Amino acid sequence: MERLMRTPVFTRPGNNPGRYLEPVYRHPKWMIMMAERELRELVLEILREEGDLTIAGMVRQLDKRGVKHHRLTVTGYLHAMADMGYLEVRSVPPAKLFSLRSSPKRTLYGVVGECARRITGGVGPSAVELTVGTLERVLDRPVFMSEVAEAGFTRTGNLRQLGKKERAEVAKHLEKCGVDVREGEPMFRAREVDTEKVDRLLDEALLDAMDARGERPREVVQTALTLEQFG
Repeated sequence: MERLMRTPVFTRPGNNPGRYLEPVYRHPKWMIMMAERELRELVLEILREEGDLTIAGMVRQLDKRGVKHHRLTVTGYLHAMADMGYLEVRSVPPAKLFSLRSSPKRTLYGVVGECARRITGGVGPSAVELTVGTLERVLDRPVFMSEVAEAGFTRTGNLRQLGKKERAEVAKHLEKCGVDVREGEPMFRAREVDTEKVDRLLDEALLDAMDARGERPREVVQTALTLEQFG
């Protein structure tokens, strides 16, 4: 059965005007990071659908989708996304207008996830499996849940989650190697890895990353012509 990634619920503290994003419960750091990534993807999706928006417009669009954040929280988040290279911002007095950057920042996880969906033709378990199998090969380690989310997936499909003992051993090794391991964050491995598809994905990802897809000869589809078509 697929495991649904739960997003932490945030609220505004009633008597502290200086802070507007606070967990209702004490969520682990990795869950907060995953929630931020999901919010980032939602903001990008809204701008793709609605076009340029002011801060007030983004607050309204988020509210329509059931995501309620204080205006100051959204303001800070949009400016942070602009600083990270995802958005462009320009002044249209008295407001600021946010838009998608013409060449948005891309991450390893996003590129691999996008290529996996293209190869498998969807966002189902096979795409998740291919994504994680590829990331395992590239990173030489299991894949964190937050990384699965950054690749564009909200469900883990049929992935194998590391048990408590195995996770502890892997975490100990990774920390020795300088990899940051967030406390309690689940780790996953692919159950079945199609090496041919992984090889193809890596080829696709390299072409995408280098913007060199046009350098590859396009596939020529030959069709049978009848005598009537020759006239």
